[in-house]
Amino acid sequence: MDDLGQATEDQVILAWLQAEIESPDFQAYLVGNPPNPANLSAALKAARSPDLKDDAQNGLRRQIITNVYGFGQGAGSFQGLGPDLQWRRVRLDTDEVGELLYARIGAAWPLLAPATRKVAEGATNIGHVFTGDSTNMVVLSLASGICHSDKKVPEIIALRGPDGHLVILEGHARATAIVLEAHRFPKGVDVFVGAGPSVANWPYL
Repeated sequence: MDDLGQATEDQVILAWLQAEIESPDFQAYLVGNPPNPANLSAALKAARSPDLKDDAQNGLRRQIITNVYGFGQGAGSFQGLGPDLQWRRVRLDTDEVGELLYARIGAAWPLLAPATRKVAEGATNIGHVFTGDSTNMVVLSLASGICHSDKKVPEIIALRGPDGHLVILEGHARATAIVLEAHRFPKGVDVFVGAGPSVANWPYL
């Protein structure tokens, strides 16, 4: 693991939005009801042509991720997490990505990695352990996309637990696909890691 230095919340939020923005369901949410295509257009620009020095873009990205996932609110995916989180960007090799732990959230990941919760176990099982939902298809589709494209893969977002283990906050499917296509990442993968006392209160450790 190489520590690449401090990261900002705006960088973390951008990575999260970039990871979600191509999802049809997420785009449908952004369009709204009644539909307002301008909402989606603004979000697409904020994700695909980001300017981290643009306060309006940063504000829009934060609003979206806060509304959907509870960023900074101690709710949703951020249940139990306080404002004490400090973020750093680290680079992991693909073996280290395989050592990341799935969060205790959702039904699919415990099925894929029942023994260790590790991404490496999930990657081993993704092709033959059916999760009962779309997870298998999503991961294998992501892996295929990684295999056939040079497009930048958004950073994984993780939390450092009190025991030092890194647990995925966002990017379970992406991390699994990266391990499947490890040969595509000879220089490793960037991960945002959040740490702070309130991580101990996160129910998905």
